[in-house]
Amino acid sequence: MEEPQTIARYYDANTRRFLRWGGAGDTAAIHRAIWAPGIRTKRDALMYLNHLVAEQITPLLTPDTAPLHLIDLGCGTGGTALFLAQTLGLQATGITLSPLQATMANASAHAKGLQERAQFLTADFAALPCLPEADALCAIESFAHAHDPDAFFAMAARQLKPGGRLVLCDDFLARELPQEAASWLQRVRQGWHLHNLMTANVCKDLAARHGLRLLHDSNLSAWLRSFPPPLLWTVSTLTRLPLRHPYWQNLSGGTALQVCVKRGWSEYHALTWERQ
Repeated sequence: MEEPQTIARYYDANTRRFLRWGGAGDTAAIHRAIWAPGIRTKRDALMYLNHLVAEQITPLLTPDTAPLHLIDLGCGTGGTALFLAQTLGLQATGITLSPLQATMANASAHAKGLQERAQFLTADFAALPCLPEADALCAIESFAHAHDPDAFFAMAARQLKPGGRLVLCDDFLARELPQEAASWLQRVRQGWHLHNLMTANVCKDLAARHGLRLLHDSNLSAWLRSFPPPLLWTVSTLTRLPLRHPYWQNLSGGTALQVCVKRGWSEYHALTWERQ
């Protein structure tokens, strides 16, 4: 089983490249761009998931309570957590395996004057440090790194207050897969260091075991964009070469995933649960 330190090194090595070559700009986003209807710019596409999380947890806001506490499980460089802290006035705690990401996120919090509202810790969400209960949790493209998906939902149920919400955005398998999908999905797992790829229905069943009630499931696959076909073919072919550079691994996994999405073998879902 791959150690968390391996994933941490992968993100330490790649994070600055993700930000530079992914066009993140001031969004600090290293998650997928969602080109939903009406989205015209790369910035807005990268901000889409931030707004989606905000929309899903806004019903928890009430004028007569203390600021909500949100924990971002796999926070990257803090873009989503800082957006929510600034936009919704909540307290945010970000968790990342990558020391570099935690340092960058805390620096961004200070630069934005949000250091009293947002803190970022180097930790493993599979073994969370002692934190206050959360009104909301979010996990954007981090759940698939979890070694034990059942334990992930057990942790989420423990950490959430009753009535709290978990918002999860990630890749899932389609229900039926041809044999030819196996090698492509293996490249995704290896290149992106993913430990679980399951169907959305299996994920929902796991969450239900821990008292999490599904409120929302949106399949966003149609709004993902891939490389143009000639470029996708070229890069996905070249990255079959077994080079060990971390960004080469990312390209191999990322282009393989684009192939899987285009062929309907994988899906990208945003799911929201409530702790009963």
